[in-house]
Amino acid sequence: MRVPPFYERPTVKRFFAGMILGVIIGWFFFIYQYGQVYEGLVFRISEQQAIINELQDDIDLLRSEQSRLNEENQKKLTVQEIDIQFSNDRRLRLNQLTLLDLKQQALNELQYIKRKDIETVSNMNDLMISNLENKVFRAGDKRYQLEVEHVHLYTTVRIIVKIIPSNS
Repeated sequence: MRVPPFYERPTVKRFFAGMILGVIIGWFFFIYQYGQVYEGLVFRISEQQAIINELQDDIDLLRSEQSRLNEENQKKLTVQEIDIQFSNDRRLRLNQLTLLDLKQQALNELQYIKRKDIETVSNMNDLMISNLENKVFRAGDKRYQLEVEHVHLYTTVRIIVKIIPSNS
């Protein structure tokens, strides 16, 4: 049994030549299309990389600005003002001049906490309270002591005190 020699016929030769030519043209078409798609993807990736780099720079700038603002705010959290309020001034019926004098003396005792950061003032809260309570204040010819009822710490230190007439 033998295979007939089809390669000698011109139609078979044209068919195989067409197939080979089709494969070559198809291969070039595939390479061209793949190159176009690949070029588009490379361009798109490079665009996205540029956007990512730009956004990363923006993030770094915002983070550094945020940390700088946080440090400034940390520095701003200092005691700016001291406010002393009396809880029993109406009951004792003290005149305004005596109350003002007591308030000024108490403020003078607490001047050392002004311009200090809130954390430091919070740590020396007991010292501040004992400093006010152990001092005898003179207003006119009478003596008074202060008893601290409540302390509120923030940029304004608010102290509510009770006035106690001193016997000594």
